[in-house]
Amino acid sequence: MNYNNMNYIKKNYGDIIGTFNGVHAYSNTDNKIDTSNYYNNIYTGLKWQCVEYVRRYLIINHNITFSSVNSAFQIPGAQFMTLNGEIIIPNNNLAIGSIIIFPKDYEFDSPDGHVAIISSVLSDGITVAEQNYNDNIFPRFISYNDLKNVKILNV
Repeated sequence: MNYNNMNYIKKNYGDIIGTFNGVHAYSNTDNKIDTSNYYNNIYTGLKWQCVEYVRRYLIINHNITFSSVNSAFQIPGAQFMTLNGEIIIPNNNLAIGSIIIFPKDYEFDSPDGHVAIISSVLSDGITVAEQNYNDNIFPRFISYNDLKNVKILNV
């Protein structure tokens, strides 16, 4: 199945572009908007950035969050903890629900890197659930050959 061959449909800021494990991903057609987002009074990040999606996913599905970061590529150095404050040490297992962190400038001159949630593990690659990448591809397929210099964290 070619997950990336979809027709382009213009989305508006805040439109739902997809859902994985009960967590909606939203369009960020104007990433110059710096509005904080909260889930149950817990800060998740800036609407609708990639880091915000991953933090909200972890809160909703695992009652876990991570310390503040300025950019997605910094997440491997963040401290992960339960909402009760218990420290969590992530492992590097490639699995559904793992976090995948892309380095700075991995693609499209991205100085902040990128982060997503692995939504499926296939024989030839993975699919990822994400925000602030491409509003018309959800989930997005990535070949194993294209997973260079990424970090995988499983909590």
